[in-house]
Amino acid sequence: MDRREEQKKRRKKNLDTHKRVSVFNAIIFFGVILAADVILLFSHGRVFSENENRTLQQAPVLTSSSLTSGKFMKQFESFVADQFFYRDGWIYTKLKMDKVLGRKVSNGVYLGEQGYLFEDAAVPAQQSLDRNLDAINQFSNSHSGIRQVMMIVPNASEVISDLLPSGAPVRSQAEDLTAISSRLGPQLQFVDLLPVLKEHKNEELYYKSDHHWTSLAAMYAFDVVAGEFDLSPSNQYRVLTVTDDFSGTMAATSGDFDVRDRIDLYLTEPEVDYYVEYSGDPVKYSSIYSSSALEQKNKYEVFFGGNFPKITITTVNHFGRNLLLLKDSYANCFVQFLLPYFDRILIIDPRYYSDDLEADIAAAGITDLLILYNENTFVQDNSLSGVLDPQA
Repeated sequence: MDRREEQKKRRKKNLDTHKRVSVFNAIIFFGVILAADVILLFSHGRVFSENENRTLQQAPVLTSSSLTSGKFMKQFESFVADQFFYRDGWIYTKLKMDKVLGRKVSNGVYLGEQGYLFEDAAVPAQQSLDRNLDAINQFSNSHSGIRQVMMIVPNASEVISDLLPSGAPVRSQAEDLTAISSRLGPQLQFVDLLPVLKEHKNEELYYKSDHHWTSLAAMYAFDVVAGEFDLSPSNQYRVLTVTDDFSGTMAATSGDFDVRDRIDLYLTEPEVDYYVEYSGDPVKYSSIYSSSALEQKNKYEVFFGGNFPKITITTVNHFGRNLLLLKDSYANCFVQFLLPYFDRILIIDPRYYSDDLEADIAAAGITDLLILYNENTFVQDNSLSGVLDPQA
């Protein structure tokens, strides 16, 4: 046998060995995946992901109806995806690979300059938006005796758009804000925050890791809104940093768990005394701040401990002014600036509220109204109209 023939046989033998090893590795890999799936199916798995700040899919119940309808397989796929071994590590690894490959988006989150993580600007759900605006106008007309202000906060992708990745196809929110304001009746004063936020865009107006604005941005917004309510802000604040280890929703979604933010509280000086009541809770609390939230993943919940259907704040003020605040979570850090100026603040989150709004307005003696949402939430909200007009 000549040398070439011998080399040819050796190469063939090596190739066959490589194939067998590859097949063996593939069998082991898929066997591990299958075994993990089976183990997961008969285990409870994690209930909640702190990194992603959401409830995870649990093992589905196998029944003849769920199997034939396809519901079981759909839930099982979600279950495996949510409970996959080392899930958080894989998400983080994928992000690192995306960055190495020069990609500027991870799981729908734009990887911006200076460590900022951006959510896309939401496309308006036009039917829901129309219903909300109609209900707002109807509510405004029927409460013409109270001072009314509306503030829709543009998101980070609009205000600090220069930090977005080059060429990111993010829609402008400015046109949506103009369209919303043009639909409002004369009783309701619309506050355009874009100029003041753009003026301060080089400051920390939004969290890098989260979709919320910061207390600093809320302070600038309050200075504008105060004029509409004929208030005279003292601008005397004691800034208290309560954490520099906040990792928010954008970090969770993208997998960029390295991004950390600072959360500041702005305490008006002199401070005003007040107590806080949550619907369904008989206890009265002495602060709008929840220190226990600083021990959990979502540290933004330091403001009120999260979102609730109805919160009532009663202060020691005697100005004869009581505010109704219709809001989303952007308002949670804004309330701290309102405390010195109203006797009572009735806070309603329409996403969770199911009581009689007119009865609550009468009981609280409301004299002023503020509607405060961030734009991404407002243009897709489907709950506000039902609270303002239960017959809608």
